[in-house]
Amino acid sequence: MDFYEYNDMVQQWVSQVLENTGKNAELTLKYCRDIIEYGEKNTDHKLIGFGYYYMGETYYGLNDGTHFFEVMGKALSNLNQAEEWEYVARCYNYLGITAMNRGNAPIALDYYLNGLNYCRAYNLSDLTVLFQVNLAVLNISCGRYEEAQTYLEKAAAYVRSNTGLASYHRYMFCIYSNLIKTHVMQENLNAAKRYLEIIHREHWEYGDTLDHLAIYCNETIYYHRMGLPAERDACIGQLDEILPENLTILDMFDDFYDYCLVLLEAERDESFWHVIETMEPLIKDFSIINLHLRVISLKMKYYRKYGENAEYLKAAGLHYELSELMENETRSIINNMINMRRNLEWVNRAKEKVEKENRILQEKSEMDSLTRIANRSRLNDYSDSIFTHADDNSLPLTVEILDVDYFKEYNDNYGHQAGDNCLRRIAAVLKGIADENDGFCARYGGDEFVMIYEGKNREQAVALAGETKKRVMDLEMEHAFSRALPIVTVSQGLCWGIPQDKTRMWDFMHVADDMLYRVKKLSRNNYCVGDVQESGDVVIGVTGEL
Repeated sequence: MDFYEYNDMVQQWVSQVLENTGKNAELTLKYCRDIIEYGEKNTDHKLIGFGYYYMGETYYGLNDGTHFFEVMGKALSNLNQAEEWEYVARCYNYLGITAMNRGNAPIALDYYLNGLNYCRAYNLSDLTVLFQVNLAVLNISCGRYEEAQTYLEKAAAYVRSNTGLASYHRYMFCIYSNLIKTHVMQENLNAAKRYLEIIHREHWEYGDTLDHLAIYCNETIYYHRMGLPAERDACIGQLDEILPENLTILDMFDDFYDYCLVLLEAERDESFWHVIETMEPLIKDFSIINLHLRVISLKMKYYRKYGENAEYLKAAGLHYELSELMENETRSIINNMINMRRNLEWVNRAKEKVEKENRILQEKSEMDSLTRIANRSRLNDYSDSIFTHADDNSLPLTVEILDVDYFKEYNDNYGHQAGDNCLRRIAAVLKGIADENDGFCARYGGDEFVMIYEGKNREQAVALAGETKKRVMDLEMEHAFSRALPIVTVSQGLCWGIPQDKTRMWDFMHVADDMLYRVKKLSRNNYCVGDVQESGDVVIGVTGEL
């Protein structure tokens, strides 16, 4: 999201938000409020959405669930209206994490899948990895280890192929740590061993304390399952040594919960209480009831194991009280979700109304909104006038219809955003050729374009067809799913001729369309030129090579 179009004051506010996020909550919230107030005065959904998003991110860090859901819902609706899809996806990611931490896996799943759909629709590859990892964690928590493994392997494949990512090693620690867990839980201990070896060999030196703690937790569980107590206890000792007092627990709670279960089995009581006493104050400060309940459940397991009945009953009573509070929190989250959905539906209805009005206006205008060249309405007006001029002056007319080869496959595999960009680049090429040759170009619809030239002889028309084909190929836009060439190409049908009695512009369009149909049957990435009188020889181009 850029803000170059805004004044210096707004840019300064934005800069302050970005600089203080995660460092100074008070300042971040202040500048977010300034941005929101300014945005509301100017009905600027982009600014309003930005302000509410970073306000929500700040409340997330403060673990203020009530304010978090309220402002993140407002961020989502405004960012949706502003069509800032990356931030829309980020909203869903935070909402999913928060719902998951509060013990609402079904709601978290809904948020994650919504966010993942936006990532796929708008080619947000880096964010896709986050959703895949979070969906894996959710599946692990539900004992669905195979599904979790599938998500993690997809994420790993992408990250491994993009080693230049700023958070490359952080991603790999997170992915491999969870892959180790899925394999251990499925008793695929050899696979877990391989990932442990990769982590220690390729990534360990780049990790921080949190990265190492996550690995030690899962490595301890691995050695315990392998029946290697010496190696297990060595991991426990290393974890005890580096466990900080101010642990960021939210992102690692599940790892520590499973780790504590192993400590109980292994009767490593001192280490067990070291973790519990580190986690419990932080959990209380965060006021996340679900996590507090799970900490109490660990303590109850310990008290039951060692027959400490008084402590067990005390913990059970607290567990009951928190469970009642948990029901209220769940209702609150569901209500927030319903309100959020209702707001989004209202936004979408409003957008549909505006889009309908814009479509009506666009149909009356002369420019295609996507490609910024003439639209079909302008084509109709121009073709009538140029035909009349050519007819009155006995000048030759060339009409070309072209479309993008295997464009559906391009859209399906690269996404609609990439497809739109492809059409814009091709339109720019066509406009350049038209301007150089006193011609005209328009978007006919979808991936089809029309070009019209007046006063060109047949040889010049053929040469222009070849030049158009070449310049599109020179763009070298990758199209691995084309059956013509591994780049974007076009097929062209041309009609050339001098208007005569009883011929109309429709005849030129009809012959050009027929030539396009003919060349596509023979070969893509080619052109075919016919005569309006259908008596001349048909010229078919030669398929070019890269």
